Amino acid sequence: IRILLMGRKGSGKSSSGNTIVAERKFTVQKQKNNHKAQDKSEVCEGQTQIRKKQVAVIDCPDLLDPDLNEEQLEEMKEQLVSRCSAGLSAVLLTVPLEKPLQNEEEIMDYMKCLFGPEVQKYIMILFTHGDELEELDQTIHEYLKHNDHEDLQRLVTECGGKFHCFNNKRKSDDQIQELLQKIEGMMMENSGKFMMEQMKRNSSKDTSLVDC
Repeated sequence: IRILLMGRKGSGKSSSGNTIVAERKFTVQKQKNNHKAQDKSEVCEGQTQIRKKQVAVIDCPDLLDPDLNEEQLEEMKEQLVSRCSAGLSAVLLTVPLEKPLQNEEEIMDYMKCLFGPEVQKYIMILFTHGDELEELDQTIHEYLKHNDHEDLQRLVTECGGKFHCFNNKRKSDDQIQELLQKIEGMMMENSGKFMMEQMKRNSSKDTSLVDC
């Protein structure tokens, strides 16, 4: 199972990757931290085994980070193409609960531009900060039904109703097992992994990859 994590800075993306692989593999960058530029543009990968299944997690920095220059962005795209060339089981777009949406829809559009429109079938929303639901004494389904969360409802609808919720403060196997079951169900619906043929064709320098 190969999982790509996408999302804006501070969305809980790297923390979610650490939860899945059960170790601190990915550096959690706080929005206010002044990290070196090369750290922000590095695509990282971690692997683990969950109940005899090999699981690889690819953590991609924020593709729309305004602090990235054009050279760093191109380097990040090349790393992304290389890491994803074996195919993807799921693309998880991390969205923090209790915070307004920012560039999530732009990230999805960017993904479709970069990977091709078929990738939409493999995108699932991964809500983070699930511990806040426990404080509200609500399930994620109850939370999303609230009138104030029409933007989240619209985002989930755009992803075919596919979503999951993580509490990265609670390292339980249940939330990971449930996520993997949803990913496997999505793969069955789509007759296997999403393959990167479109990206391989686009990976030469003279193509539309640069226009994304």
